[in-house]
Amino acid sequence: MSIQSLLELRHLKTLLALREAGSLSRAAHLLNLTQSALSHQMKVLEDQYSTDLFERKSVPVQFSSTGLRLLELADQVVSAVDAAERDLNKLVQGAAGQLRIAVECHTCFDWLMPAMDAFRQRWPEVELDIVSGFHADPVDLLYKRQADIAIVSEAENDNGIKTYPLFTFDIVAI
Repeated sequence: MSIQSLLELRHLKTLLALREAGSLSRAAHLLNLTQSALSHQMKVLEDQYSTDLFERKSVPVQFSSTGLRLLELADQVVSAVDAAERDLNKLVQGAAGQLRIAVECHTCFDWLMPAMDAFRQRWPEVELDIVSGFHADPVDLLYKRQADIAIVSEAENDNGIKTYPLFTFDIVAI
C-alpha cells in the first residue's frame, strides 16, 4: 500500500531557501512569498510528518533530524530537476542530444571521422555515437530505433525511409 505524499518541489525549494537565508522572513523574501505563506507551507509539511522540521526561534534556523533529511533530499532532487530542465531546454533548442550512426562498411570511416569532427565543432552538445560494429543491414537498426541515421551504399525503396545522397562520383576506366 502506497501512502500519498504531500511533498512537492516547492517545499524542497523552500527548505533550501530557508537554509540559505537563515530565517523565515529572509527566506520568504528570497522566494517572493509572505512570511505567513512560507510559515503555512512549512506547517503543512510538519503536520504531514507529525514533527517539527526546524526550530523557529533560532537564528540561523536550526533544522531537526527530519528537516535535515528533507534538506538532503532537496539537495539531490532540486539539483537533478535543474539539470534536467537545462538539458530539456538544450534539446528543445536543438543544441543537445544524441545522434546514433550505423554504418554498413568500414570504408565510411575515411570521410566519416573528419565529418564527425566538423559536426562536433558546430554542435558540441550533441553526443555522436557510432553503433558498435559494422552492420550488414543498418536500416534494420533504424526500424528498431537503435540508430538515428544509417550510412549505406545503396538507397532502400521504402516509403518510411528518407534517403539523402552524400556524394556523387563517376566510376571511370583509364
